[in-house]
Amino acid sequence: MDNQVQIETRLKGLSSEDAANLLMEIFPIDAPNYSEAFQLMARRSWKKTDQRRLARYYLLKTPFATSTPYEVFASFMSLPTLISLVEEALADKPIERPFIAYHVTPVLKKHVKTDKDRQLVDRFVNEWNCERMTGR
Repeated sequence: MDNQVQIETRLKGLSSEDAANLLMEIFPIDAPNYSEAFQLMARRSWKKTDQRRLARYYLLKTPFATSTPYEVFASFMSLPTLISLVEEALADKPIERPFIAYHVTPVLKKHVKTDKDRQLVDRFVNEWNCERMTGR
């Protein structure tokens, strides 16, 4: 049995909290294979508290070379929550903001479902563009 399949089977048998703990233990952000966590994350449901915990932990690794992590979070997390967690991750990474925004903006726009979502995404994008132009 493939190691990832074994881990996935193990995760399915655990509570959301325990599965999140195990995922962060097996795939810490400083491990070369940490990105495997995103594949496994997308294959189960998570309680809201664990969604936030996983995002806060793995967003510490930003910037990512792809939009995949943001896509995974967007697949199981509300758009307002994702935006707030991305903003939180951007707070102490002003130099990496353009690269992060390059990957996250299309994901956010893709997952807009309501007018309220659109307003949140527009606000996020506009604030980021304003910061980029003014150097804030």
